[in-house]
Order: sequence, then C-alpha cells, then structure tokens
Amino acid sequence: MNTFSPSEHDLHAYVDGQLNQAACSNMELYLDSHPEAAREVEQLRLQAQQLRTALEALPATALPPRLDPWRIRAELRARRQRHMAIAASLVLTLSLGTLGGWQLRDMSIRKTYLPMADATQAYRLFASADMAQKVDLKTSAPAELQSWLNQHFVQAAPLPDFSAYGFKPMGARLMASDKGAAAMVLYQNEQGQAIVYYVRPPGELLNFGAGNRQDGNLLTQYWRQGRYFYAVVSRADTAAALPVQRAIEPNRPQS
Repeated sequence: MNTFSPSEHDLHAYVDGQLNQAACSNMELYLDSHPEAAREVEQLRLQAQQLRTALEALPATALPPRLDPWRIRAELRARRQRHMAIAASLVLTLSLGTLGGWQLRDMSIRKTYLPMADATQAYRLFASADMAQKVDLKTSAPAELQSWLNQHFVQAAPLPDFSAYGFKPMGARLMASDKGAAAMVLYQNEQGQAIVYYVRPPGELLNFGAGNRQDGNLLTQYWRQGRYFYAVVSRADTAAALPVQRAIEPNRPQS
C-alpha cells in the first residue's frame, strides 16, 4: 500500500527538479491519484515560468534574497491561503438567491462558450510567416519536444507524428490559461503551412467531450485524454491539411 504523502516542500522540490529518480516516481504516482495536488503542481510550474520570464530582464548580478524564486512562491502561496480564508468566511454570508444568480450566469456563459477557443486564438497569433521567431523552444526533434512537454505537464500524452503528411515539428511555446500552464507545438510543411497542437488543463467551463468546430478558415479538433484537453488546429481551406484532419478524427480518444 502506497503511504507516500508529500509535504509542501516536496512539491516545490519536484517542480524545481531537486528530487531523485525514486522520489520523482513516488510523486508522479501520488499526483496521478490526487488531482488537487496535481493542480497545485501545475500552478507552481506556471508561477516558476512567470518568475523566470520576469527575472530574465534583470542585470546578470547576484539576486538579493527577496528575489529568490522559492521565497517569492512561498510568499504568494501564503497570501493566496489568506485570501482563501477570507473568501471562505464571506461565502457563509451569501444568500441562496445570490447563489442562484451565479448559477444562471454560468449557464449563460456555457451557452456561448466555444470549446478550445484559446487553441484557435493561439494559431492566429503564432502560426504566421515568422513563427520560428515566436517559439520558446526551437527544435524539430520529437524526443526533445516530448521531454519539454513532460517538464510542464504531468503524464502528457505522446506528441503526435504528422511527418507522413508532410508536417514536421519546428518548435514549442508555453502559454497561460485560467487554470495553469498551457502549451502549443507548431508543425510546418515545406510550403510553410502550419498546424498547431495544443495542450491545456481543464477549467470550470471546459466540460465537453471530443468534437470539432470551424471558425472562419480554421478547423479545431479537440478531445480530452487523461488530465488534459488537447486540440489540433489547421486550415480548413487547404488541401495539405486535409489528410491530417482525416487521420485525427477516427483516432481521437472519446470522453
């Protein structure tokens, strides 16, 4: 029986890559059966990425203790816990009428919500002529890209192989969603046409199964697998992307 129960320090050490192989294996088994802890790890990874981005702009000198990333995350975590305690006390004063109003609001949002709209938007923003300059990791090696995904996501699905259809990976970029880190991997063929593979954690409004939708000239095919939602976005008005779209449809995991 697995009695492993990580502390807050263990979670930070896991995110910072300071655990040995045995401890990492125990942690991954624990996260697989404790979704709340897995979500906390995803938040810690997103915070670490944001801190690294912010600190890159500072001069290359020794950082004062107050700018230590671990200390900053600890202070943010304590502040978040205080806010949660305050919020919990306020919830006790809410009336049933107010609760009903929020439920009606959520129902209204769900009616107009477009599944994986952020994946479609990512294609519009980054699948352009200068896409190679917009990625965080520039590589065409699938193993390197898979390793990069595994660093940011717990048990991410295998990276799809579109090489048989003329599309090869050329880089990846870390994104941000309302529930933690998201990511996209850009594929490109010899004609410069692009496909986006997108990964993101679920949110309150992301309660949908596999499907597809067309938005203008873009087709977004999406599904859920394990912990995350996935999507492939491609052009609906080009013959080059059609074989990829046909290959994805019958092979998508169904919810």
